[in-house]
Amino acid sequence: MSDVAPPQLDELTDALKLVVRKGLPVTPDVAPPVLVQLRGVRARAIDADDFLSRVKALNALLQGLLLALGDAEEAQALQILFAARRENRGTTLTERRRRAASVGTWDYDLTHFRKHIEPRLMRDLAWFLHDDSQTYTPRTKYAPPETEISGDTPSLTPADVNEQEELVSRIWARVYELRAELIRKARLEADEATDDKAIEDAAGTCLWLVARLLTRIHDYLERYGDRILNGGAEFRAEGLVRLAGWSHDLTTEQATRLRYILAKTGETDRALFLDDARSVLMHSPGQVGRVNAHRTQTDVG
Repeated sequence: MSDVAPPQLDELTDALKLVVRKGLPVTPDVAPPVLVQLRGVRARAIDADDFLSRVKALNALLQGLLLALGDAEEAQALQILFAARRENRGTTLTERRRRAASVGTWDYDLTHFRKHIEPRLMRDLAWFLHDDSQTYTPRTKYAPPETEISGDTPSLTPADVNEQEELVSRIWARVYELRAELIRKARLEADEATDDKAIEDAAGTCLWLVARLLTRIHDYLERYGDRILNGGAEFRAEGLVRLAGWSHDLTTEQATRLRYILAKTGETDRALFLDDARSVLMHSPGQVGRVNAHRTQTDVG
């Protein structure tokens, strides 16, 4: 397939209307051509020239996007409409609309929801698909050409060899470690074959990693002030935690308590930490660390 621009939003919205009728997973017989040909879908397919491989990649992309939206009413409504979670599989669109119209604080009349709220939600998801296809990474069996260090590529200079730069690097290592675990947890939630124990285990690891990240950030702020510098950018502690994908709000008292528990149990004893830390958060372990890919702001007040 030639490398063309992503379809227009209206085309993507119309295609999603076909998908939402039955919900996920999309089956090959009803997979809209405009979706299976998306650059982001082809990039994720094991064999981009194989239709079934692209359908599988489309399902992974849609489910990943939906679960990554978080816990806001709009996100929950989309997840229900498209049956992104196992409890909504096998239900009719009318039933899913009824559930979506009453998530959280919502209490919409079903007709109003179908005519006014659902179209807006569908267009939002179409925009996420469009944006994904703008930034896709194509598969290739060939290694990229070697490039010299330039631009934003990390490099070491004499000015970087200091304690502050070392601590910043360790903080960013924690950010990406937490993000990786949050992605793993979302993948487990999306897989119907995953049992609740595995999801709860991943949620516990997310909480443990949050505590480790908060500890690194605290060490930095104690020594170098209330802003974490990275290149020309500044980050507050809350911004870095959210940048990793964590969307659960922690009070100052909860964050302090988590750091205290980690200091008491040691950074390497995950099981002992979790024994003490479960009671810190009000939500159940299954709710801890839900991914929110669209709140990656760098300065959260």
